[in-house]
Amino acid sequence: MPRKVLIQIRRGLEANIGTLAVGELGYCTDTQKFYIGSSTGNVLLVAAQSTGDMLKSVYDTNNNGKVDSAEVADAVPWSGVSGKPATFAPAAHQHSGADITSGTVAVARLPAASVSAAGVAQLSSATNSTSAVLAATPAAVKAAYDLAAGKLSPGVTWAQLRGGS
Repeated sequence: MPRKVLIQIRRGLEANIGTLAVGELGYCTDTQKFYIGSSTGNVLLVAAQSTGDMLKSVYDTNNNGKVDSAEVADAVPWSGVSGKPATFAPAAHQHSGADITSGTVAVARLPAASVSAAGVAQLSSATNSTSAVLAATPAAVKAAYDLAAGKLSPGVTWAQLRGGS
């Protein structure tokens, strides 16, 4: 048979709530937190302003926006990290050319130019070469032009050389 029981809850400002007796409930009127007393002190049961399973008041006690445990992890010296390898051997890997945003790339890593593909070409000032992999410099082009222009008879035009009048 049910019986009526009056349960009293200690209430007041959080700073004044004090240590609750084991099993005693306490409600903080200023922060809307609800505690229960334990053998080790007050244990937070719920905070009205929170959602989810993490209470900011529990995990971020200094209210700086960072979980207190993470702050401790930030301060661990390298010598304090356990289970790390003694050396960090390089592992073979590749990067896409699109990953390169600055610096110098070794010529050996660049493709060679050809008549059918873009790439790196060696420059040449020679005017008598038949190479399909060398690129003429402006000096070579000018020398070839000057040589051809010097072979024209006075009054002969390029159009006449091509067979036109």
